[in-house]
Order: sequence, then C-alpha cells, then structure tokens
Amino acid sequence: MTPDSIRAEYERKLSHIRGRRDLTDQAQRVAIARAFSEAQTKMEQLQQADTERWERDRARLERQLFGAADTFGADAVNQRQAREMAAQLNDPHQALAAYQRAKRDGDTAYARAIASHAADLAAIPILGVAWKGVVEAYTQESPGKADAYRQLAGMHQPGHGTDFTYVLPTPSEMGRLSAGQVMALADTDLDVHGDAPTAA
Repeated sequence: MTPDSIRAEYERKLSHIRGRRDLTDQAQRVAIARAFSEAQTKMEQLQQADTERWERDRARLERQLFGAADTFGADAVNQRQAREMAAQLNDPHQALAAYQRAKRDGDTAYARAIASHAADLAAIPILGVAWKGVVEAYTQESPGKADAYRQLAGMHQPGHGTDFTYVLPTPSEMGRLSAGQVMALADTDLDVHGDAPTAA
C-alpha cells in the first residue's frame, strides 16, 4: 500500500458515491465523510510505518557515524561528559576549533561528540548550513563516514515540513468543515445502504 494507491482508492469511492442517485444529500455527505475517514486512517497508519522505518534507518546511520564501542566505567563517564560539553557549543566556528583541538589532543570521544552535535544542528533548514563544515571535517576521516553522512543528510521525516505525501484533500461536499469535523460526521449513526465499495 502506498499513498498513491490509498488516494486512488479514495477517489474511486468518492466518484461512485457522488454518482449514486438513491442517496439523500445528508446520506451522501455521511458516505463521503466515511470514505474520507477510512482513507485518512490508512494514510496515518502508512505514515506511522514509514516514520518508524525512517527512525530505524536514521538510528543505524547515526550509530555508524558517531557510535562508539560499548563502554563501561570511566570510559562511559568520559563519553557522557564529552556529549555534555559538546552540547554547550552554540557557535559553529568555535565548534570547529574545539573539534580540531580534540583531534590534535587525541580526545576521540570529545571530537565524536562535537561532530554528532554539529550534525544535529546541520539538519536545521537554512540555519544549519554553517554547521556542515564541522561534520565534513569529521567525515573526511573515511569514505564510509562520508557516505553515511550523505545518506543521513538526505533523509527527511515522512510527512513533515513541505512533505504533503500523506495529505488527503477534504471533499468539496464538506464545505469549510475541518478534518476533525469531517471525522465527527463520519461517526454519526446514519445508515447508508449500498454495495461494499460504496457502503458507509
């Protein structure tokens, strides 16, 4: 099931309902609202599944880029402290300088923490551009890291920002009703009789 297939099935149902002459205006509105509600539920479930896949893929790439081997005791404390220190960096130029010092001093935990912090900030539209230099310095260590970062940077959370993949247009018969109001109309007790594809 894809957003396009859900949308196509929804449009077929709308077309069939609109063509029925045995329905009162109210019955038609309820049937259309139920078709919208059903398609909306499918779209939300698909977006949730795609989001979970995106989260898994993102976590895998982040581990590949910034993960460290399992650590215990003092090493674990050092890594936690490194992450806390990196989180205090709010200027990309200072962050790059701190990263370079950490590399020079052999402080791999702090260097990795700075790069991870910079990657999070680099993902912010427009404002994040200034942080990419820090991440690029880190990914130059190996082709594998550079490739993983390219994949990570190209990932976008499904349905967020300008991604309207999972958005269904509200049927014109609903007038100015919000999606929530359409859902409420779909839940009314009115029986609408008909065959399986068009029954609501």
